Amino acid sequence: MQWKKGMPALDLSALHDILVEDDEGNMQPMDQPYFKAKQVAPGTWQVLSDGDHSYVIEGDDEVIVIDSGCGAGNIREFCQSLVPGKPLTRLFNTHNHFDHTMNNYQFEVVYMSEKSYAGRCETFGDFEVLKDIPDDYPVVFLKDGDVINLKGRALEVFAIDEHREGSLQFLDRRERILFCGDELNGNFFDSQVSVEHSYRNLKRWASFRDAYDTLCAGNGIHDAAYVDRYLATAAYILNGHAHEGQEFYTPYMDRSPSVFEKDGKRVRARRSPNMEGLSEALRAAGFEEHLKYSGGKGCFCYMRKLCDDGIFDRQLEINDCRFCYYLNKIWDKK
Repeated sequence: MQWKKGMPALDLSALHDILVEDDEGNMQPMDQPYFKAKQVAPGTWQVLSDGDHSYVIEGDDEVIVIDSGCGAGNIREFCQSLVPGKPLTRLFNTHNHFDHTMNNYQFEVVYMSEKSYAGRCETFGDFEVLKDIPDDYPVVFLKDGDVINLKGRALEVFAIDEHREGSLQFLDRRERILFCGDELNGNFFDSQVSVEHSYRNLKRWASFRDAYDTLCAGNGIHDAAYVDRYLATAAYILNGHAHEGQEFYTPYMDRSPSVFEKDGKRVRARRSPNMEGLSEALRAAGFEEHLKYSGGKGCFCYMRKLCDDGIFDRQLEINDCRFCYYLNKIWDKK
């Protein structure tokens, strides 16, 4: 599909028979637009459609959006309605997972890491039925140290890979916010690389910790104090305490729908990843005992168990935080 300026929203009718439930219990077909916004700081809004949250940032003479989600309808038009008097043309990606990038094509130019370019249109889950995702929209590559100059408000770019190669974070010193995608949140820290590597990443985020109080993440808004807690926990693990993490643990669970089927249609929870089929895969791989701690449900924390060496993963809860890691990935490979 060829991108063109002002092209209509993607046809998601193939998803019509899947219902999406919001946190108030309202359900509607996945192909129908849904937008909800709340102001989180002066000139700053969090927007929920589907997929992870987007963030709208107002400068003196323009508005930008961070991450475009994977919801039906025109997210650019909705975000523009929040600040109708200023132009909105630019979209910035924290990383290239589809729940952050599907609607990129609605903007006139998209900014991302060069590492994010290749995989930005890779679908997953329910979205695998979609074809011809627009992928030739104009792209500008960002790198560590760049500055996004909104008049009256600057965003500093940090390229720190943890959740995904090519991830970017955007520091807003004016409002003391770090827009961090899926790299940081307050539910748990997921060290998918070595703990030593994660420790270096956390040291970097801590090096400018005096500049932000809030994490505006893909899954919600969190106190930036979690960076300090995660750093202390990573240091503790590296200081000879790796074996204290539990193999069998109660994981963080994303919100589930109140029912999984209604009128013969599947039901999903809005924004939360669909983990419906994961429990069967875990049982087939021999993780029945682990599922007892999650009520038999699959969850994001358990996805890592299906990696080649996932059987070695652990969870450590200290310093008022939850830190997941691999027992055989404590130190970098030399």
